[in-house]
Amino acid sequence: AHLFSAIMVAIGTLISTFWILSANSWMQTPAGTEFRDGAFHILSWGEAIFNPSFKFRLMHMVLASFLTGSFVVAGVSAWYLLKGREVEANKKALSMCLWLLLFIAPAQAVVGDFHGLNTLEHQPMKVAAMEGHWETSTNVPLLLFAIPDQENQTNHFEIGIPSLASLILTHDFDGEILGLNEVPVEEQPPVAIVFWSFRIMVGLGMLMILFAITGLVLRKGGRLYKARWYLQGLRAMSVAPFLAVLTGWFVTETGRAPWLVYGMMTQAESVTPSLTGGMALFTLIGYILVYASIFTAGLYYLMRVLYVGLEGDGGHTEDEADRPARPLSAAHVQFEYDAEENSANPAKTANEGGQQ
Repeated sequence: AHLFSAIMVAIGTLISTFWILSANSWMQTPAGTEFRDGAFHILSWGEAIFNPSFKFRLMHMVLASFLTGSFVVAGVSAWYLLKGREVEANKKALSMCLWLLLFIAPAQAVVGDFHGLNTLEHQPMKVAAMEGHWETSTNVPLLLFAIPDQENQTNHFEIGIPSLASLILTHDFDGEILGLNEVPVEEQPPVAIVFWSFRIMVGLGMLMILFAITGLVLRKGGRLYKARWYLQGLRAMSVAPFLAVLTGWFVTETGRAPWLVYGMMTQAESVTPSLTGGMALFTLIGYILVYASIFTAGLYYLMRVLYVGLEGDGGHTEDEADRPARPLSAAHVQFEYDAEENSANPAKTANEGGQQ
């Protein structure tokens, strides 16, 4: 029943993911619609649902979900192994997660590459912000570090690899990439947020691949379950996918600015005329409070489950809740005292056996 419930939750979540990402992808790469008289009109439901970026965003997010689940289970299993709890069960759990990660972590990088190429085609200014690229040019370097200055339309303290951005994005060292100055400043996304969020996401993704490959190497000689440094690293990596997903969504949503529906409706145009700042703030606070409560309760319950373990506490620890109510508890204590005293005096135990 538990397995069936888990499968139903997973399937239901994937169905929900389909529609959420279809709607979000349509806002990124709108298709099958036209905007007239202040409203969107559907011309083709098929084109609207299966818009140009949908399949890449769906694959990217589903893989991210599996990565997150796998690293969480791997981190918890590593923690149990460090504590010596339920060793065999957690060896199996860790092994299964690492085999899965060995395939899906590199696959995520490949899907991310396709997603990037699609974004370059449909949202070139988002890619320009991701790369901190201001002037349209060829042989664009891949910037490892820079401080974007949007006010002056430039970067400070650049460190990059020559022509690598052109190679990755166009598969050609001489490939041309549009710069942010192709559009007015008011149509550029917040470059610093997009630039650094993208690097955090990619950096964490590379780290995930490294951990998956390291796990494969450590399997030789059974070192996988004994290397404390690796198990401690897996504990830390259990939060990495959450950060990668969040920063990925920062890139996706902030990089779309100032558009709500890319190229068709700006965020400013989408605001309800009668909506005041106070109303928007009140709604935002309400959302924060509701989701903070849900998240806190979920995290509390999850931590309780983790501390109990896969098989529960096999030992018996007596506390006040375990003891019967008086007067039986007094008899229980007296019986234990008599038994302990008589165990040191066999003769007395034999003479008073009936009374005992």
